[in-house]
Amino acid sequence: MSLGLERVSEALELLDRPDRAMTCIHVAGSNGKGSACAQILAGLCRAGYDVGMFSSPHVVRVEERVRINGRPASSEDFDKALRQVKELELELTFFEITYLVSLLVCKDAGMQVMVLETGLGGRLDATRTADVAGCLVTSVSLEHSEILGNTLEEIAREKAAIWRPGVAMIIRDPGLPSVRNAMRDEAVNARFVQVESSTAIDEAGDLAEILCKELGMPFIRRPINWPARMQLINDQVSVLLDAAHNPSGMERIMPEIASILPERWSLLFGTSPQENMEFMLAPLFALCSTHPPVEIITTEPQGGRYPGVENPIPGVLHIPDPGQAFDAFEEPTEMVVVIGSLYLCGNILTELELDSDNHLDILS
Repeated sequence: MSLGLERVSEALELLDRPDRAMTCIHVAGSNGKGSACAQILAGLCRAGYDVGMFSSPHVVRVEERVRINGRPASSEDFDKALRQVKELELELTFFEITYLVSLLVCKDAGMQVMVLETGLGGRLDATRTADVAGCLVTSVSLEHSEILGNTLEEIAREKAAIWRPGVAMIIRDPGLPSVRNAMRDEAVNARFVQVESSTAIDEAGDLAEILCKELGMPFIRRPINWPARMQLINDQVSVLLDAAHNPSGMERIMPEIASILPERWSLLFGTSPQENMEFMLAPLFALCSTHPPVEIITTEPQGGRYPGVENPIPGVLHIPDPGQAFDAFEEPTEMVVVIGSLYLCGNILTELELDSDNHLDILS
C-alpha cells in the first residue's frame, strides 16, 4: 500500500483519461460504501443506464473488482486492460493497477456511468484522481487510525476530502456536531442527510437514491443481492456470510443476524488484526449471549493485506485453515454463520466450490 495521487494521475494522462469518457460517482465511508456502490449501480441499470463499477477487495477472484452492468468483467477484458497499464512501466500498487484497469475496461465496454469505491480514507486514495459528477460518504467510524487519524474528526476529514469543488456531495449525518463541522471544512457544499432503514443494505439504498436524485439521474429501486453481505446460501445446512470486519460494522449487523437465526446455529469467526479486539467482539458476544450457538470455531482469513489473527476468541477451538475449520463442525446445526472478514467469506465460498457471482444475481 502506498497512498498518494501523483503516480495514478500520471498514469491517467498517459491512458488518455478514460475516466472522462464516463460520468463518475465516488463513494467513501467506514462501512456500507460497497453496498452503496452496488445500490447505485443497480438503480441506474434498471433506469436504463450502462453502468460500470470499481470496488475492492474482491471476494473470490480479481475480476469482481470491475463490473459491467453488475457482472464481473471477463478475464479476457481484464487482462487486455492490465497489459495496457503494465506497458506504462510505472511503479504502481496492486490497488492502483486494478483501479486503472477498471476505468479502461468500463470505457471500452461503453459504460455511461462509472461508480468508484474508495479503497482507504479518501484524500490520498487513488480513486480521488478521477473527475466525478457526485460524491457520497456513507459513514464514519474509528478505523485505520495509524493512517487516517486518531479521532473521528480526523478520519471524517479524510473521507470528506473526496469532494471536488462544484461537485454534488451527500454525507450521511454523523450525528456529532464536531464531526459534521470537520467534514464541512473539507466539503463546503455537502448536504447532510439522515436515513433510518431497517437493514444495512436498505440504508445503502436510501443513500444511493438520495445521491442520484441530487444528480438528476433516474433511479429505480428494488432489492439487490451483494456477495458476502448478509448472503444466505440455502442447503441442508444454511450458510450465512457477512463481511462485517470492524466494531461499528459488527454492531450494525448483529440485529439483522439475530432476526433470522434458527434455534440451532454455529459460528465461524475470523478477523484481521484489530486495534481493540474486545470492542470488535462485544456485539458478537452479546449475540451469543442472547442466542447461544451450539458450536464456535475461529480461524484465520487467507488472502488479505494482513495475516489473520491467531486465537481471536481464547478458549474456543481454533483451526487456522478456513476450509478445514468450516468442515470441522460436529454438532447438529441448521445454520453456520461466517463473519469477521470479507476474505473469510471468500475462503468459504471457495471451500463450497461456489463462485461469488455465478449463483447470485445482484440485480434480482
